[in-house]
Amino acid sequence: MPRTLILSDLHLGLPDVPCGRPPRTPETLAPLFETIDRLILNGDAADIHHIHHRDQALKLLDATLNLVTRRGISVTRINGNHDYDPAQLDFVDLFDGAIFVTHGHAFSDSMLPWTPAHKVISRTLFAARERNEKTLEGFLAAAGEASMSQWNEPATYTEPTALVSIGLNPFRVAKVLAWWRKYPREAAHFVDRFRPAAKLLVCGHSHRAGSWMTGATSTSIPRHIINTGGFTFPSSPRAVLIEDSSTELSVELRAIRHRRGIYVLDSRVDASCWRIQRPASDAR
Repeated sequence: MPRTLILSDLHLGLPDVPCGRPPRTPETLAPLFETIDRLILNGDAADIHHIHHRDQALKLLDATLNLVTRRGISVTRINGNHDYDPAQLDFVDLFDGAIFVTHGHAFSDSMLPWTPAHKVISRTLFAARERNEKTLEGFLAAAGEASMSQWNEPATYTEPTALVSIGLNPFRVAKVLAWWRKYPREAAHFVDRFRPAAKLLVCGHSHRAGSWMTGATSTSIPRHIINTGGFTFPSSPRAVLIEDSSTELSVELRAIRHRRGIYVLDSRVDASCWRIQRPASDAR
């Protein structure tokens, strides 16, 4: 039975906040890869554009990819705003387009509304959308250009850690919470516009894990939106596990726990997102 695991927002190379979690290394992540055939890293796998963390991020990413490929697992990397590369994929369609996988930084006009680089990112995003075709590929290319504008902004590198910056400016908490509330609906609107045949979206970026049935408007057809959260504090990491057999296709959201210094996939199902009895299709 082919098994696909989807993770996002590992942020390899980003320093850990002291909160009792293991460091994110190939060794601590290895148990997550034990029984899978395919791994999809859905953006922000490593902080390769941050000038202070780039070297460590690249080192950890290479070591993790080497570990996975040595086990015979195929790897698909999707762009995020921390590891954007125009040579990489921006999205993946699975099971004849029924499942749409993308990082999520292209959904709204406010990619990171609480950061010092917010205005630069928004201006760049608006201009890039005007230049690009109004297609999925055009919107994702514009999001990539806006992502890179963050790393050209000096304020990005003088910003304290997220925990400290929120403590210094509690108003940011309100911005984050407001953005979290509207994010699933913006995701549904993005799918309505660019992948109307998709029944399920898997995204990340917001670092708020969850599973929602929501429409772009109150009268829209509800869509299933899954967010796998993130590995950095205070986020809670999740994984999407897809099992495809000759009789059943199942998509489950599973919690990722840390035990005895390693990360493991919870045996319990956090949310059963899709379970259908039918001949399986090949993932593409």
